[in-house]
Amino acid sequence: MKSLFIGGSSQIAEDLAKRLKDVDSVSKNKCKNYSRVFRVNNYKSSNIKKILKKIKKKYDNIVIFNGRYQNSTLSNFSKKEFKNSFYINFEIPMLFATEVINNKFLNKNGSIFFVSSIAADSTLTGNAYYSLSKNTLNHAAKILSDEQKKRGIRINIISVGIVNNKMGKSTLINFSNKKVRFVKKDNYINKMIKTLRNKKINKKKIFIK
Repeated sequence: MKSLFIGGSSQIAEDLAKRLKDVDSVSKNKCKNYSRVFRVNNYKSSNIKKILKKIKKKYDNIVIFNGRYQNSTLSNFSKKEFKNSFYINFEIPMLFATEVINNKFLNKNGSIFFVSSIAADSTLTGNAYYSLSKNTLNHAAKILSDEQKKRGIRINIISVGIVNNKMGKSTLINFSNKKVRFVKKDNYINKMIKTLRNKKINKKKIFIK
């Protein structure tokens, strides 16, 4: 099973790659545990297309990890921050997915997995831009799945709970009056491995929480 992780510089992504083996990565940062790392300076459209031209192999799974959390409320709407959230959490993943499809990087019955968040279905105060952008990504993934069904390309969403890492901890300000249960790293990795090896799932939202 050959996999390509996009935005795969997080510790969990690297630990997952170590368990899976035969995994390449597209990342802004130096990474280990990958067979090859395609370094990209930033995630502008031109750079994404340029870096993907260097890839000469096909994969069974493309996993798109790109995402960023920021505390926000609609009551204090900021056009700049709103656009930034949508660019990182929706536009970049969707651009990668469409480029992967158009450049035919997937093997027959291959799958694209968007790593999303349970926040996409939440109305928790403080998560406004993050929730909206991830919800848009989830809905777009379903549309893309229908569009690519005839080509045998599977599109799935992995909806993750609060992970005990930098981004996960940054959301805790919104849970001051609630008991928070972090996603355990081993459970996350084991569920991811099981999911990536499943060649039947399509247009599904897989929860890890």
